[in-house]
Amino acid sequence: MEQFRIIAIILRQMFKSLAYIIVLAIGVPILIGLAAGIPAGVMLGFVSSTALLQATASPVGVGLDLPPAVILAAMTSFALGMTLAIFEICDTFAKTSERVQQWLEKVEKKMQKVTIIHKYGVISCMFISWIPGLGLYSTPVIAWLFRWNRIPAAIFTVFGFFLVALAFLLLAEGVIQVVL
Repeated sequence: MEQFRIIAIILRQMFKSLAYIIVLAIGVPILIGLAAGIPAGVMLGFVSSTALLQATASPVGVGLDLPPAVILAAMTSFALGMTLAIFEICDTFAKTSERVQQWLEKVEKKMQKVTIIHKYGVISCMFISWIPGLGLYSTPVIAWLFRWNRIPAAIFTVFGFFLVALAFLLLAEGVIQVVL
């Protein structure tokens, strides 16, 4: 009977994760593009490049002649969808593994002793999301591990992602320049 409960949890969590990815990370960016008169295939290509390059994908959008607003809106929706999906994936492990539950309890007890990180650490999600290659995909895991409130963690993660995407967009458009 326990195995059926675990399978049911995994299926439910998998459905929720896939829904976030399909609707927010892929569907909304395609709809944004269609509303702006951009073919779905172009937007799907841009979403794919965002999946690989994360916040540094803005120049790809510029190269595809996408309007800056479309680039930022699509990338922000992608970031939100992926962040929420990763939270759900992490929850799957906590709900199905006693070992993970015990580990989380240990982490939470340690975090209670470091009140400043427990209370204000969620703000660091904005900066962790800036790390190239890891940022968007590791930030929700870190927030989940430290048991930070999910809504602020998602907001700070997506906002940090947005800031980096905006910076790379401004660089690609030549609005700002890096002087070495």
